[in-house]
Amino acid sequence: MALLAGCATAPTAEPVGERAFPAQAAAPPTARPAVAPGIVPQSRDEAASVEGPEGLTRLCEALRDEASLTFPGNAVEQARAFEAHAQRRQTALAGRYVTVVPASGFAFRNYDLAERKLLLDTERGLVLGDGAELSVPSEDPAPGFAVGPDLADRILSQRTEGKLGLRLIFRPSGSQLRKDTCVWLGGGRVVKLVIDLVAAALVSPEGAVVARANAGDYADAALGIPVRSPQVVVSKPHTANGKDLPASLVAALAVLAERAQPCYERVLLVRPALRGTVVLGFRVGAGGRVEAPRIEMSSLADDAVTECVAKAAVKVSIPGASVGQRLSVPLHFRSAEE
Repeated sequence: MALLAGCATAPTAEPVGERAFPAQAAAPPTARPAVAPGIVPQSRDEAASVEGPEGLTRLCEALRDEASLTFPGNAVEQARAFEAHAQRRQTALAGRYVTVVPASGFAFRNYDLAERKLLLDTERGLVLGDGAELSVPSEDPAPGFAVGPDLADRILSQRTEGKLGLRLIFRPSGSQLRKDTCVWLGGGRVVKLVIDLVAAALVSPEGAVVARANAGDYADAALGIPVRSPQVVVSKPHTANGKDLPASLVAALAVLAERAQPCYERVLLVRPALRGTVVLGFRVGAGGRVEAPRIEMSSLADDAVTECVAKAAVKVSIPGASVGQRLSVPLHFRSAEE
């Protein structure tokens, strides 16, 4: 069967077509600095980019056990450098990262006809390039891409032709047995990192998503999947004490999504993959006007959007709302196709 035959192929060097996914050049390290700059996320809501072998090497430098490193300077300077690296390692270990595995660096295990899922082969390493590999623990379930048989067959062909990439979000997999999270082989020329896989997407050379696994608001944003048809929608609004609202009032609250839409479209010009949810709380004033709006929760991690949404809500009137009523309204910012 074509599907199973394609799945059995191990990741090897493969022919690349005119529009193939860009290969990532290998650059084995010749020296390992004690502190590797430019790889640790600035906040836990961000995913730092790990680009090819060089990017993985920098991440693994940040993850190295400080006890195995030698720091320059006198005893005080060494102690300070030791403590600084220990803090950096903890930050790096808690971070989320996004990378792209080229077509030659991954394969599929098989196609589950009953579940209609194409399973990623995680028994093999995910190779970013020469000397750089990610590894998923054997006890973790293999990610599955929900696609029909025809699309699965096309995906297998695209990978073989080098026209498919695997974009991942991952966390370094910590261990109680050893602090040095990465494994260095061949005198430091090869580095391997065991990861916890957060989400995955199959992408074309142009970056279009072919299929995704384990994705959600955060995952799609961190994977860098652009919002092509931006939409803001209201979902399950309720009173401050958690009671559901009548359908007529829920429908009236859709005006808040309309007012928030321009806020979303503006920020997408600079953050094209931004997705998430904002919960807007407010009190209903005379004539159904929104009073004292405030952001109760946001997964957008973008103050410009939340401030814009709160300001836009001040001008809104909600027909059918009771004066003095306090409401919480979740607003979902996403692509209309999702």
